[in-house]
Amino acid sequence: MLTENKQVSVLFADVCDSTQLLQHADPEEARNYLGKALDQLAEAVETYGGTVSQLLGDGLVALFGAPLAQEDHALRACLAALKMQRATSSGADLQGVGSPKLRIGINSGEVLVGVVGQYGWSHYGADGKTIHLASRLEKLAPPGGILVSAATQRLVAQQIETRPAGTRSIRGLDEPIELHEVVVETESSAAAPLTRKQRWAPLVGREESLRILAGDVEAVRNGGMRTIGLCGDAGIGKSRLIADWTATLASQGFEVCVSQARGYASTRAYNTATDLIASLVGLAHVNGTDIRQSAKRALIEAWPAEGADHLAAVSDLLGLAAPDQAWLALNPIQRRRRIGEALLWLVRRRAQPGPFVLVLEDVFLADRESRRLFEALLPKLQGLPILVCVSYRPDFDHQWRAAPWFAERMIEPLRDGEMLRLARALLGDDPSVLGVMSELVARADGNPFFLEQLVITLIDDGSLEGTPGAYRLQRALGELRVPGSIAAVIGARTDRLPQAAKSALEAAAVLGDPITRDLIATMQAVDLARAEELLGLCVASGLLTGPEHTSEAHAFAFRHALVRDVVLGVLTRNRLKALHRQAFLALHAQPGAADPDAAPALAHHSFKGEEWEQAAKFAIKSMSRAISHSANQEALQLFERGIHAARRVDGASTAQALELALRLEAIGAMLALGQIDDIFSNMERAEAIAAQLNDQRARAAVSTETAVFLWMRGRFELGLRHASLGLEAARLAKRRHMMMAAHQTRLMHLHALGRYAEAAVEANVLLSDYGPELSAHYVQPGWAAIPIINLYAFHASTLWRLGDSEAANALCAKAYEILSNINHPYSRLLIDTVQSQIWIENEELDRAEPLMRMGVQQCMTHNVPTMLSVCTGVLGSALARNGKAAEAATMLEKGFAERIYEAAGPYGRTFMRVSLGVAYRKLGRLDEAIAVGRKAVEQAAEEYGHQTEALYELAETLRQAGDLAGAEANFKRVAEAADRLSMPHYQRQAAAALADWRKDGYAA
Repeated sequence: MLTENKQVSVLFADVCDSTQLLQHADPEEARNYLGKALDQLAEAVETYGGTVSQLLGDGLVALFGAPLAQEDHALRACLAALKMQRATSSGADLQGVGSPKLRIGINSGEVLVGVVGQYGWSHYGADGKTIHLASRLEKLAPPGGILVSAATQRLVAQQIETRPAGTRSIRGLDEPIELHEVVVETESSAAAPLTRKQRWAPLVGREESLRILAGDVEAVRNGGMRTIGLCGDAGIGKSRLIADWTATLASQGFEVCVSQARGYASTRAYNTATDLIASLVGLAHVNGTDIRQSAKRALIEAWPAEGADHLAAVSDLLGLAAPDQAWLALNPIQRRRRIGEALLWLVRRRAQPGPFVLVLEDVFLADRESRRLFEALLPKLQGLPILVCVSYRPDFDHQWRAAPWFAERMIEPLRDGEMLRLARALLGDDPSVLGVMSELVARADGNPFFLEQLVITLIDDGSLEGTPGAYRLQRALGELRVPGSIAAVIGARTDRLPQAAKSALEAAAVLGDPITRDLIATMQAVDLARAEELLGLCVASGLLTGPEHTSEAHAFAFRHALVRDVVLGVLTRNRLKALHRQAFLALHAQPGAADPDAAPALAHHSFKGEEWEQAAKFAIKSMSRAISHSANQEALQLFERGIHAARRVDGASTAQALELALRLEAIGAMLALGQIDDIFSNMERAEAIAAQLNDQRARAAVSTETAVFLWMRGRFELGLRHASLGLEAARLAKRRHMMMAAHQTRLMHLHALGRYAEAAVEANVLLSDYGPELSAHYVQPGWAAIPIINLYAFHASTLWRLGDSEAANALCAKAYEILSNINHPYSRLLIDTVQSQIWIENEELDRAEPLMRMGVQQCMTHNVPTMLSVCTGVLGSALARNGKAAEAATMLEKGFAERIYEAAGPYGRTFMRVSLGVAYRKLGRLDEAIAVGRKAVEQAAEEYGHQTEALYELAETLRQAGDLAGAEANFKRVAEAADRLSMPHYQRQAAAALADWRKDGYAA
């Protein structure tokens, strides 16, 4: 038997003061006394479907909900406890020894269950905090009492009468525990409160169902019997719909009789029939042993003469009186026939005054004998003004599906809008809970019971405070755990599957999406037909949906996301590891396993299955895919997982090679996110590994990535040297893609240094010599942009500054053509900023402004912080020159206050500062403009081209401020730099300014 996690209720029962009770008894008497007491306890456990886990001398431990899950495990445990206490309160003495008093403790929660121990003392047992707390509750319970935890009380609050017992500190637990005591003294049945179950939330989204049911009632009123089957998944709202519907009928004067089958009684013959007959005679929801003597006598005395033939059957079921000899002489078949006749007579009698509505809820839980009686009853009711309503789940197979008097009504999941209405009714309108609602609605996926239980879970853990309909969120939500009540409902269904089908369901839960017949067959080592059969059983049980609900042949999906969560939740770590390994091997054997889109699933399963080398390899592939989609945070999460796997790989050289590949791949994501410090530490480690491996390819990669890092830091001269070293190492290693990367890095550094003529040569080398490498339109390891887009962006920026705007625009157009078929936000932002700068220089401001507004928005939408400051700076320039200087200044000031430039290095800061100076100048804030302009010139440092632009704007500001000498000096600096860097635009601008100087007689 597999060890697994289960939601259970644990019952500890102990005979109080047994030593004192038996102090005068001899050993044989003592053994008989305790044996009888334990037999009574075990019988109560068995009655309600529990499992005796251990006998403790003068007590026992029982589990409800294991080995087979039971959705009503807490109710079963409480009913068993009540039966124990009532059985021992009869006062039966044993040779002068008084009746025993019991202490009982019950707690509900998750435990690890399975075979405990070995050899002669093995038993089915459980372990975990839930067990230990139940044991402590038993010791705290008063003699004759039943003490339950708050976890148990919440599960039975509407079904078992309890009273608060305060809070107690429990050794080993940090927080005091809330306790409740089950009321033992009441004379009514423990199940009686089922009839007064409270409704917490309003009925939502069932208006159409109520309208259809009203039509069914009218059809019966006009003559003729009809049977309605309300079919829906667990928690979908069948019982709630019935409650509201029957309450309305009763208020309109209809005769209504409601009975409910109960899972804990499904093994007792005629139990559901007994409850139904009790309801028909006015003794609703009681067991025969719980009927008071006065009620028995009153029923017998009032029994009508025309039904005298049926009294013996009713009396036997309800325990009204001892059976007579005639009844005892009947064989089982004859008794069943007589009980069926009595049931038919009672129903006909109730229908005599007029239309009668008979409801049997949860008929699928009825015991076999009762179900046979009910199936035989329905055809005999034709012609009577009776509406029979039964509720069941989709996997229930009944005999009347094709009958002309039967109609099935599917109770479908609620729509999102209806679920939001329900969530608002539960939570209220406080602003703090509005954000929670959509998450809860998505998690519940149309199931109102699931939504209610998720809300209750948040209330229990302190996330929500308030009253129903008026809650407030007290703290941010963590991971929404599956409530124990939901886990019990789903677990009961999974445990009814044959073991092979349950194993297939577990494989499907680990596999996730897609769940295909082929993959399950491989994981379970069965043929395709057997896999289809096993998955079909899961579909029939309402746990999966079949291929008709998916877009792929032979594909399956979980009917509800919480089903998968529950199935995964019961698996132990070892079982999970084995299933993940099977999933990895199955996926790896598929034809498309080499595709980039397959890498994330392979990385996940190999990591969870502890296939460490494969986990590291597929982490690298997954990182590359993530970076290509600008999912850089995801890439870094994969990086951390990949490093964890690589360090567990056998063989030092293999482990180091994998770690190096991971670190080089991570550079691109870190670059896009502006994580400068992380890049530095990452490169230090990569350089050390490359030296240990003495691998030219590794050296080339590390040198080139170091050059990229130095570019981010504004160390362009040093970065250019590293890029050249990387190019030489790549040539020695004969790795063309590495040579291409080194050339690209040299281009970036030459551009930053303002050495535009050399940058243009480098770009032309790339275009002429590396066509095949550039034709692959994907992000390569260590890069944040698609290589060809990166080349076009820096080449276009270079040509524009060299005065060839036409060629620069043509390169931008080529880049946009490529990006029309590829969704890569970082690359698009790169080319957008260049195109906008060209338009700004050509005074096409109405084109540049909207493009950069979109660029700023895309930076935030796709989390590209390295481009945010650049886009903000270029947008600020467009706004300031387009009559919107105030908006530009406000935006740029906010950007500096939030230090958005830190992620981009000096490039972004320079763009922002130059644009802010222009905005201040346009607003007439000249002192501020001069201060900002001077700082821009100073901080441009090695960015000689950008420094030239900053000098020009500073000179214009000084001229407007009347500092003619300062303006002239800076215009001269602009002219000198523009000549040196071959920047014709600024050559012309500076020459014109200086010519005006001479013309107006202002020369020094």
